[in-house]
Amino acid sequence: MKWKNKPFCNKCNQEFEVPYLWCPNCNNLIFIHPITGPPIEKIELKSMWSLIPFLPKYEQQITLFEGNTPVIPIQNMENLKNLNLKLEFRNPTGSFRDRASALITSDILSKNFSKIISASTGSFGISLAAYSAKGQISSTNILPKQMDLAKIEQIKVYGSEVIQAGKNLDEAISLANELTLSKKSYFPTPNNNLLTIEGQKTIALELILQMKNIESIIVPRGSGTLILSIYRGFQDALASKWISKIPKIFAVSLKKSDGAFLAESLKLENPFLINEVNSILKLTEGEELQIDASEMTKDALDLAKYEGLFIEPASASVISAAKSLIQKEQIDPKTSVAILTGSGLNALNVFASQMRDIKKVVWGISEFSTQRFEILNLVAEKKANHGYAIWGALGKKKSLQSIYQHINNLVEDGLIIDTIPDQKKALYILTNKGQEMLEKMRDLIDLGK
Repeated sequence: MKWKNKPFCNKCNQEFEVPYLWCPNCNNLIFIHPITGPPIEKIELKSMWSLIPFLPKYEQQITLFEGNTPVIPIQNMENLKNLNLKLEFRNPTGSFRDRASALITSDILSKNFSKIISASTGSFGISLAAYSAKGQISSTNILPKQMDLAKIEQIKVYGSEVIQAGKNLDEAISLANELTLSKKSYFPTPNNNLLTIEGQKTIALELILQMKNIESIIVPRGSGTLILSIYRGFQDALASKWISKIPKIFAVSLKKSDGAFLAESLKLENPFLINEVNSILKLTEGEELQIDASEMTKDALDLAKYEGLFIEPASASVISAAKSLIQKEQIDPKTSVAILTGSGLNALNVFASQMRDIKKVVWGISEFSTQRFEILNLVAEKKANHGYAIWGALGKKKSLQSIYQHINNLVEDGLIIDTIPDQKKALYILTNKGQEMLEKMRDLIDLGK
């Protein structure tokens, strides 16, 4: 690998060849001076690799022809009409993460590693598994124990080994790090690999090639890597005189609520790049908007119904935010673009739960059994542990009374138990019998796939 501009730490001034995102000496964020590329008219956009003047150089590139995702305006939703959408879910595995995976797996080959170990909660793991398969690199994905079954199966499809360990992503990352050291493997996560930023910055460069005038861009915040990536891309464009000013950047985060699990990729207590995100928003005169997960889910369904675009709830956060910004006349939809990061296929279970009022069969079992499974799942994953919260998490599609009836049946069957029976508000946990039943129902779901 050969860098265009060497990564460096602006605190201790050390330069690096290894793609650290954080300085191993002082834990400062690693930077790259903005890259001056060729004149804009010299770029013929065919894929992400058409932007090679701005990327590290590899003798062998692993690619599934990621990038060059289309930009289209909304036509049928009056309150969002003419808002431009960057369809990042049109990448090979349905996620913007493919841009990062292409660089990371190319780097793995250049360093002669034969195995990769990663930790994630979904899209990044799926993407790395696919690109590892393309490069014939042995891959292992460490996933938290409570993960959406659809995502687990997608990772397995690409031949990646799946190990479920830990209650959350932090614990999964810790185990992955231990395995990496013991097996001398390459260890990437979006939070510690600079190539994540370098690959994803091509979104911003592509936008300038695809749109004549961009005044505002709306981005899901998550951990902050995508916002940092897009800002870095605009910095390269500014240095290359493709633009005269960096557009306003609006970040979208998740509002705390009982239904927050519907957009888990945005559900982060302490985003590790929050200081950098806040700085970028201030520099570009943007702001952060908090959106409820149930609103994201509704907007995702509306986008599918009226525009034919199927995206996951977290991705639809930018649609929800755009509605508010347009209504307040903070942005002009014609000169604004929202980044749609992930495919709705990665969240089929979420949409099934929200549409159960018109769906008689889910996963090949009865609607009654599906309801019981989902309540058990919510209690097991500690996403909701009392009646009202369970009703909210299930989308309030059924009456509250019917949900309490299901809960009472589960208690009578010995599958859940009230931990504070003498209090007015019951708080439920699974019994051993309930855990066994949940595992059996999950097995049925696996058999039906």
